[in-house]
Amino acid sequence: MHRELLIAAGPGEWRAALLEAGVPIELYVERGDRQEAGSIHLGHVRRLLPGLAAALVDIGGERPAFLPRSETVPRGRPLHVGERVIVQIRREAQGGKAARATERVRLLAGEPAEEAELRRRDILDRAAHLEPPARLDPAPSFAAALRGALLAMPDRILVDDPGAIPEIRAAFPGFAVEHVPEAEWTIDLDDVFAGALSQTVAVPAAGSVHFEATRAGVLIDVDSGTPETGSPERTGIETNLAAAATIARQIRLRNLGGGIVVDFVGLDRRALRDKVRAALAEALASDLEGPQILGWTRLGHLELVRPRRGRPLAEALLEPRAGGARIKTALTMAHEVLRALRRETRAQPGRQWHLIVAPEVAASMAGDAALAVQETERRFARKIVIEANPDFDRERFQIAPL
Repeated sequence: MHRELLIAAGPGEWRAALLEAGVPIELYVERGDRQEAGSIHLGHVRRLLPGLAAALVDIGGERPAFLPRSETVPRGRPLHVGERVIVQIRREAQGGKAARATERVRLLAGEPAEEAELRRRDILDRAAHLEPPARLDPAPSFAAALRGALLAMPDRILVDDPGAIPEIRAAFPGFAVEHVPEAEWTIDLDDVFAGALSQTVAVPAAGSVHFEATRAGVLIDVDSGTPETGSPERTGIETNLAAAATIARQIRLRNLGGGIVVDFVGLDRRALRDKVRAALAEALASDLEGPQILGWTRLGHLELVRPRRGRPLAEALLEPRAGGARIKTALTMAHEVLRALRRETRAQPGRQWHLIVAPEVAASMAGDAALAVQETERRFARKIVIEANPDFDRERFQIAPL
């Protein structure tokens, strides 16, 4: 099946969508702020956890990685505090849980054996001359992190910024890379991301699906709406079959993992429930993470489990709000404002701009997003004036020419 990778390479943030046959199936955000699954690090053992048969390894992030003794080489060997170890991230830190690591390092699938051996030697050589913590592979670039996150390689890569092409080609050697402005893409990337962050997704002519992520797992509720005709049983099976395809696609787009419980519209007959399970299994079959359907619970819910490899999309872009739904983080809004500004600047080149944003967004633009602001100013050779308005809520902003 033909795959395309679309990359919107903005200063300080890359957003990407993997398409199969023109349909978005996976979404990615790279800001250079994480230790993604597949990355290799030189660390040192900070603490032993005898009760968990594991160790905490400092690899330079906010929290140490979790290394079970079963993942050491040779298997189960004892560790000691301060020991240098080379580890690979198996599961990215997410949901308040530390990254899970292993000493059993695997390089990129499909890489020629000779190239893989050269890379392995290079990793070992650099590790011998560095002090932990240090990142060993891949090189710290947005393109390399994106390459490591992908499970399926694209046939073609489109990027909206020609300046990003050398970095992409270095991370994806031998792949076709083209510059195509975002306005000429076959999808609206903003709309796709907004849909994947929404708690409720409409199912065409068949109600809606609601997503609720918690620390313990993901809850998905199917709502048939209020149909005016048809029997309850017919409405239920039609709604559930339509929702199965939407659920499978959204699980992958949102990168949901761990335990997932789906509350389909209730069906009394086992044959109909089996039909719904088969429809969901078929829709999930193309997901390379390999989700497994566990079965129906006694309460009539369908349980499945999907490996947790990378952080969910919502965790990268949203944060909890007291007593309510999740809200975009200040950093997410800072990059959203800069994207809107770049569109205005392209439409009206040569002007100087004034941004009015919420105080926490202004603080982010002076902090974590400061380099992105500076790079935007450099690209357009204009100073950006940023004003914090205490009357603005976080997602409100205004762009005005000076």
